[in-house]
Amino acid sequence: MFKFTLANYNTQMKKIVTVLTIIYSISISHAKEGIWIPMLLNNNIAEMQAMGCELSAEDIYSVNHSSLKDAIVSFGGFCTGEFISSQGLVLTNHHCGYGQIQKQSSLEHNYLKEGFWANNTSEELKNPGLFVKQLVYMEDVTNAVVGSLDAEAAISSLVEAKTAENSNYDYEVVPFFYGNQFFLLATKKYNDVRLVGAPPSSIGKFGADTDNWVFPRHTGDFSLFRVYDDAGLPFTPAQHLKVNIGPRTPGEFTMVLGYPGTTQEYLPAVAMDQLVNEVNAYKVEVRTVLLEIMDREMRKNEKAKIQYASKYASTANGWKKWIGQIEGIESTKGLDRKRRLEADFTARIAADPSLWSEYGSLLNDLNVAYTKRGPSGVMRTAFIETIYYGMPWFNFMNGAMRIEESNELKAKVLSFQEGLNRTISEEATTKMLELALKDLPELRTSIPGTAEEFSKAVHDELDGLFIAALGQEEFSLEEQSVSSDFVSTVFGMYRSDIAPAYNEQNKRIASLQATYMEALITAFPERQFYPDANSTLRVTYGKLEGLAPRDAVSYRTTTYLEGVMAKYQPGDYEFDVPAKLIELYETKDYGPYAENGKIPVCNIASNHTTGGNSGSPVLNGRGELIGLNFDRIWEGTMSDVNFDERICRNIMVDSRYVLFIIDKFAGQKWLIDEMAVTQ
Repeated sequence: MFKFTLANYNTQMKKIVTVLTIIYSISISHAKEGIWIPMLLNNNIAEMQAMGCELSAEDIYSVNHSSLKDAIVSFGGFCTGEFISSQGLVLTNHHCGYGQIQKQSSLEHNYLKEGFWANNTSEELKNPGLFVKQLVYMEDVTNAVVGSLDAEAAISSLVEAKTAENSNYDYEVVPFFYGNQFFLLATKKYNDVRLVGAPPSSIGKFGADTDNWVFPRHTGDFSLFRVYDDAGLPFTPAQHLKVNIGPRTPGEFTMVLGYPGTTQEYLPAVAMDQLVNEVNAYKVEVRTVLLEIMDREMRKNEKAKIQYASKYASTANGWKKWIGQIEGIESTKGLDRKRRLEADFTARIAADPSLWSEYGSLLNDLNVAYTKRGPSGVMRTAFIETIYYGMPWFNFMNGAMRIEESNELKAKVLSFQEGLNRTISEEATTKMLELALKDLPELRTSIPGTAEEFSKAVHDELDGLFIAALGQEEFSLEEQSVSSDFVSTVFGMYRSDIAPAYNEQNKRIASLQATYMEALITAFPERQFYPDANSTLRVTYGKLEGLAPRDAVSYRTTTYLEGVMAKYQPGDYEFDVPAKLIELYETKDYGPYAENGKIPVCNIASNHTTGGNSGSPVLNGRGELIGLNFDRIWEGTMSDVNFDERICRNIMVDSRYVLFIIDKFAGQKWLIDEMAVTQ
């Protein structure tokens, strides 16, 4: 959930009510752009139905009876999942379950490589710490928050009152539209979530980093979990999705429900330029180095491959996305589009003396604030990417230094050792320090010797720490060491020099962005605005739709198993194919999941999605599951800041491929029998 300030929220109630009236009543301007609040779909449902949706707004979100929202969960707080049976069976992405599959894996039982399938509920694997969360209902509480003298106290009172009324739910008040609107969310959390099935990575991660963010795609990116209630019984959801295995038609209506994480659609041009061409460009440079180091060792060391599988995947995911954003903004002239909007905005407010009086200096104020934040933003990014993210031992030591109890400390040390490869970590530390020193020269005094010498000293200390944790009954950290001194010094520098300067400008920017959002809504009454994603349940809609992203290149909507076999490279970690899948292809043993004698694998559609939508169901006009969202195309990853419906497409694994793998590849017909399969 993004953070917000209350500095300018207590504005006149009349102005806020006017703005919200505009939000709720204006006509729809874009068919496919938008990450919409499910409670407010009455504003969109006419267009959705005109595009092929056969549901009512009440069918999608209702507090009076079960609706589609009851089938959707936030998976672990970082992905989306959906119930596909009355017995708590949850479908999500392979990459969403990847961390749990990795934790369950060992050299003896490498579920990442071999896959995992429970043959019955007794074989399902528990995952401590994993949870799913359901939205029960949401309530607009804007008037209560903005109209109060103390917004923070008002929020606390709302939560306390709801908790006293019904303590079975969790409650939070979340800002939308940069704090121009507030909703109270009632949610229910379930903490017993067990692994049911996952294909091998040669299916669930087929194409790996080469194919990540691109189309045509041939990845069976799914995994299955089951939610259990407090009594230890399979949870019975109020609604679960039917799974459709019928034919698809290009142009047919599609809808995605899920928990998108973060978008920044209303940034001014100066902020977009900084984000894409400075911050993202720096992150790409740093992560290129990290990926090269991990890849080199993982290719020759099977244990390192297991240890760093999740880290590599998450590092590469951001790296490739940011490259796509940089290129997408440039190719679609996204900055020019922002500048045209700003020119139009300026012309509109200049034509109205009252608007000019209130907002005339706003764009200049935003330019000044973002420019002032620039230097501290560079230093902050350098710290986060090279040190906090690039050196995992740094974060580990920061936590370990706070632990006094011997057994707890031992457990943390040994757990860290389990996931550490010294070759990777030592080289990464050297290279990250060399990069960090370019933007954080003050670090030089904290490093005895060269970066390489410092890295060796740190890892010699870590080796000694691991030995001591195994051999000593009473175990504690030394009060001073090369690593702990570095952690203390660098965090001290961050807290005293970098964070205050950055946060000061950020407060100013947050206040200005809230005013800018209010001003845009006021200046463009004919537009319907949607709030940026903030990890709350949203709805987006579009259609199964290909595209021609550049000269002589076009993408159809669907890929097939033939494409998997065309990419097949025996023994390659990205493009190997299991022998069983090859056999099914050669014998054409497809069961009821084929279309015109071929097995569909992936589809693209024009739904507006982002991170957090991974694992979201893609539904047809009847609300039936036709696919599982897992990615966006390379050309459109800039949709987080600049959605362009001409080229922005989400990628899904076809539900027919999911069921084909469960049934024909894994032989788990008992899971198919749990589902409501329809055509």
